[in-house]
Amino acid sequence: MQAATYILTQVGWAGFTTNAIAERAGVNIGSLYQFFPNKEAVIAELQRRHAVETRSDLRKALQVLPEQPSLRKALTVIVEMIVEEHRAAPAVHKAIYDELPRTVRGLEEDKHQLRGEFLEVIRPLMQNVPDPDLATYLVGVAAHAVVHTVTAERPKLLGDPRFAPELVTLLENYLCRTAPSQRDENA
Repeated sequence: MQAATYILTQVGWAGFTTNAIAERAGVNIGSLYQFFPNKEAVIAELQRRHAVETRSDLRKALQVLPEQPSLRKALTVIVEMIVEEHRAAPAVHKAIYDELPRTVRGLEEDKHQLRGEFLEVIRPLMQNVPDPDLATYLVGVAAHAVVHTVTAERPKLLGDPRFAPELVTLLENYLCRTAPSQRDENA
């Protein structure tokens, strides 16, 4: 996995072959094929490990969310953790999401459980959200899409100090809405 990560980071997808992985790892190609039949299987394993690590980090972040005094601070904890995860190896994340079919990505049950834990912590901080479960789902989809698109298209933004606060503002404004009567009067 270290050899695969190195190749993706230093050479990119074009140079990412099972032969290159075996050579970098210092193993016989036949040994590699015992565990991974092709490069997509290697990417799938990288994705699985990334998902496990991210979910572990999210669970740690969820433990400190109740200590946060505001929705903005709670969202900042989550967003900064996610951005940091992707800043480490954007080429690996780009390969996972560009090259790995969605059907291989898995861990949907764990995602649902994490979303429920997030909703439990964040619900008291939401304002005027008619369907908190749907809103939490959409926040997850939006954050995922933004971070992965930035990772693939403009990875330098992950290190820009303006990026995480802007994403937090996007999510915060969706989860903390003005009362319906105020919106109607402003329209």
